[in-house]
Amino acid sequence: MKDALVRDKLAAEKGVLCFEMEAAGLMNHFPCLVIRGICDYSDSHKNKEWQGFAAMVAAAYAKDLLRQIPPTKVEAERRISEVLNSS
Repeated sequence: MKDALVRDKLAAEKGVLCFEMEAAGLMNHFPCLVIRGICDYSDSHKNKEWQGFAAMVAAAYAKDLLRQIPPTKVEAERRISEVLNSS
């Protein structure tokens, strides 16, 4: 979201915190959870300074989330091959 005014308006009016662009097409065809590390506003101040930290936070969150899911729940879910073959 390059327009800071639109971004700030959506944040204030709708409570939007971020926009997912890269995985948007994937989610239309593949049920998934996307965990992202947010490191910038994608505006003129964008740089790589916080990317490593954001990636580490996302990885730590994903690891903790996976620890919360019992293995039996994972085994009961459809496998990726079933999801892809059903479309």
